[in-house]
Amino acid sequence: MKGIPLRSFARFPRALHPRRALAVTLLGTAIAAAGAGTATAATAGLGASQASTVATHSATTQNTTHTAQLDAAHAKPLTTWSAIIHAAAGKASGSLPAADRLLPAGVSGPQSQMAMNSAQWRNATTIVQQAMAKHMGLRSAVIAVATAMQESQLVNINYGTYDSLGLFQQQPDMGWGTAAQVTNPVYASDAFLTGLSQYQSSNPGWATQPLWQPAQGVQKSGFPYAYSKWEVQAAHVVATVAKGMF
Repeated sequence: MKGIPLRSFARFPRALHPRRALAVTLLGTAIAAAGAGTATAATAGLGASQASTVATHSATTQNTTHTAQLDAAHAKPLTTWSAIIHAAAGKASGSLPAADRLLPAGVSGPQSQMAMNSAQWRNATTIVQQAMAKHMGLRSAVIAVATAMQESQLVNINYGTYDSLGLFQQQPDMGWGTAAQVTNPVYASDAFLTGLSQYQSSNPGWATQPLWQPAQGVQKSGFPYAYSKWEVQAAHVVATVAKGMF
């Protein structure tokens, strides 16, 4: 994170982030692993998830386009998309390393799904582009997108508990950067991914850990398990964005 000592974050408990009530509509549909069907409502299973109430704007023509893109990604198994993206990036064929797979292990916990507008897609695209630019692989991108889905619903918000701000609800008083920096999606994404890279260096098996584990290794949230519920949708979002990059 551009010279900021991320190792010091472990000493601080992550502040909780209850959102202001902004009339959000969260779809109460949960999709099973690799889009196999619906399961429980978003509030089921993990239970300890944050009450994210960031505004999700009404569906528009732009949203319809993005939904069609996501549906196209759903048409192929995520394992297939991993291989397609890997090949398109010009990497050698063969067995994909876990870091280059969208879902290298079983999905942990019930899954949720949310509608996404064009601004949320732009923010997700920024996160994926930063992960690819840092050569961190598809799995890192999925972890980052799922984390931002939980923290802000991919909305670059300018408020939070205490001084938490932006896509990842990063706190300037914990060394993440200035308020202006952490509300810059490129900077915020790079900062999270730098923290994730540090976690990865100390945890060689990070790619096959439950998604919440590496996410929590960076975020220090009061609700660590909540990140996992966005795993399948985040994987489809990453597949949609990444396949258009090569």
